[in-house]
Amino acid sequence: MASTEGELGEAYPQTTSHLERSARKTRKPHKKSRQGCHTCKRRKVKCDESKPECEKCKKFGVPCDFLPREEREIRGLTANSASQPPSERRRPGRPRGDWVRQLIDPPRDASQPPGTFIRSSQHQVDSLQPRSQLSLPTTLDIDELLTFHHYLTVTAPTIGQPYVWRDGAPQLGKVYPGILDAMLSISAYHLARTNILHAPKHLSVAERHYAAAAKAATAMVADVTIENSQAVYVIAALICFTAFAKGPKPGDLVLIAKDGSVAWLYLLRGVRMVLEKFGTSVVLSGILEPNATRQDARPSGCSCPSTDLQPRDQRFELSHPGWDWHETLDKLRRQAAAESHEPHDAAMFQRQTASIARCFQALTQPREGSSDENRGLDFISVMTWVWALDDSFINALKERHQVALIILGCFGVLLKSLQGYWWLDGWGDHVLKELRTLLGSVYQEWLP
Repeated sequence: MASTEGELGEAYPQTTSHLERSARKTRKPHKKSRQGCHTCKRRKVKCDESKPECEKCKKFGVPCDFLPREEREIRGLTANSASQPPSERRRPGRPRGDWVRQLIDPPRDASQPPGTFIRSSQHQVDSLQPRSQLSLPTTLDIDELLTFHHYLTVTAPTIGQPYVWRDGAPQLGKVYPGILDAMLSISAYHLARTNILHAPKHLSVAERHYAAAAKAATAMVADVTIENSQAVYVIAALICFTAFAKGPKPGDLVLIAKDGSVAWLYLLRGVRMVLEKFGTSVVLSGILEPNATRQDARPSGCSCPSTDLQPRDQRFELSHPGWDWHETLDKLRRQAAAESHEPHDAAMFQRQTASIARCFQALTQPREGSSDENRGLDFISVMTWVWALDDSFINALKERHQVALIILGCFGVLLKSLQGYWWLDGWGDHVLKELRTLLGSVYQEWLP
């Protein structure tokens, strides 16, 4: 063995000296990892992987992708808006690239997968909102693009007047990305209903965008101005539609859930507040003008169920043998007045029975015009009761007050009676089924 090493040393003297130097020089130990942030990978620096933001990105002043998406976008906009004074002297060394712009607004190149669409705010809408509220460039994959196309061509006309939901809402979505999330969510729920084989995929898209839309809407409702009033109205209304489109779960009573909270009810009150504060002449104007066009709203080549288009001969069905809503509500009003120990409770139940009676009356009124012009009006008539609810009634429901549950049952009858609103399918039957369990034998006395 020694002779062999000697022969190698004589034959390759340079190799031998190199091996000796390598043996003397030890490499500094370091941890191998591929879990670093993408920002450091693009900059080709070693990431320390600290959370919620790595030290390299913090020191360099760029948004780290370990941060939550919303905070990363806000930091990107803040950093990008700070311009360098023209009089500032250039520092020595290689010019620093605009990493913030590259990270939040990557250019389209050959590395992007086919079918990728970049959504960005446009200069035409810059005057509508401060820079911090403009939409950031966001990529949509091919499934989301198809979902957005489905919204424009199929889902939007089933919600209400197409000029508002098909044409006006997407224009606001250019400025307020939460609206685009809301449109994608309700469209994905619609696709899950119409394309059963791919329902899991559509439901995944729907739930992801619903969470993003609800978060954006909550922030918008908390800070309403005349500039964003139309956007608040649109996103809150879309989320209310979507909350129904998700379908009922065991224990849900529309206005209260098992955990006692219903997010869409808070947003609906936000819509009411917007209309009361600014008026319909402001909110429902311009791109949201309901009667701006009278084009045929029925989508061509639609594969959705026929009831999704609300045929006029199937508007509602209030025929329940042996049950009369006039008689039921009159009797309930008298019983509430007799059983309520507190005057304010009696007054509250009187208001609620009168309010839901007006919903029945509005629903039974004949409407003029085509179904496309009136689509959504019956739904609005029914939701007027929810619109006027106050916290005292919600608390009575949480306490399982018998009168409150019976009034809710009348609302369930209204939901069951409506025809042609796909996002309401199953809700009426579900509410009445839950109330049968809660009310027991009392149910048969009051509800069909």
